[in-house]
Amino acid sequence: MTPDAVAGYLRERTGEAVAVRSMRRAFPGMSRETWLVDATGPSGDLGLVLRVDSFGAETAFPLRREWDVYLRLWPTFVPVPEPLWYDEETALADGRPLFARRLVDGSPRPFADLRDSEAGRERAALRLAEALAALHTLDWRGAGLGEVLDVPGPDDPYRSEIETWTTIWEAGRTDPFPLVTEVLAWLHDCRPRSVPVALLKGNNGIGEEIWRDGEIVALVDWELAALGDPALDLAFSQGLLALAPGDVLACYAARTGDEVGPERLAFAGLWVTFKSLCCLNACGLRSHLDGKGPRSHRVNLGMGVAKNLERILGGVVGLDPVDAYDRIAPELPGNGYLAGVNRR
Repeated sequence: MTPDAVAGYLRERTGEAVAVRSMRRAFPGMSRETWLVDATGPSGDLGLVLRVDSFGAETAFPLRREWDVYLRLWPTFVPVPEPLWYDEETALADGRPLFARRLVDGSPRPFADLRDSEAGRERAALRLAEALAALHTLDWRGAGLGEVLDVPGPDDPYRSEIETWTTIWEAGRTDPFPLVTEVLAWLHDCRPRSVPVALLKGNNGIGEEIWRDGEIVALVDWELAALGDPALDLAFSQGLLALAPGDVLACYAARTGDEVGPERLAFAGLWVTFKSLCCLNACGLRSHLDGKGPRSHRVNLGMGVAKNLERILGGVVGLDPVDAYDRIAPELPGNGYLAGVNRR
């Protein structure tokens, strides 16, 4: 993408003579390409984000699904950027789908709070916990999310979650991964049965929200949105919730009435670890081998990191989920905030 090409696309899309003053691609952008565009035209300044399916994305679901989630969240209290338009195919993106959303003033990283003090780091963790608590209280049926996301059975929500991701794994894995087969059978057998169902963002933490003045002003990157156990969102915060684990759980329970116990937290951590493995290999590396995703990092992530995750999970098959997660959490710096909290 070039500024001139984007300007031509925007002129065609808006019907105005638009000039692009600057644009840059958000880093690292492995699941989607995300372009931040500063443009101007007769109607004034236009700050927007173009979200494009990567060549061989490392996510399991199409871009249209993410767009549909934005459309349904925009009228609700959940803070998301304004969705502007969706195009199924564009010359700008070499035939790939893209959508545009309004650019929100802020940063995807609360670095000031994280650097300043322990109190600042705890405040950032609590802001994320509050945002997730609010999200999980959304009436997702009333908002129409059940029209675009799979609705799990009320008595056994994890069954459909496991079936969906097992299908994705088996369709795309690049190698047999026999230990993963054992892991999936074990997780299926020890899954929590009676859990609440909420709208899940899917991936949270550094780089996944927009911050301004120490507050979360927008939740972005909904490529893994789903309906399921809220503990899954708590288990995937890329270390941010680890900055104040005990306070985070108390804050979350006070706002939702859902006291997420050690068993649910541990299982969620184990399941998120498998989903990470699946995205890296069955989606990212498969697309690289098919010639669609040329970026070389996919090989390291899709085989090296994925095989390491197989080793980690395979080493705890058969254990009680809480004991299993306590054992592997130190090896999972991105997600493993639950170690030491599970027994409280």
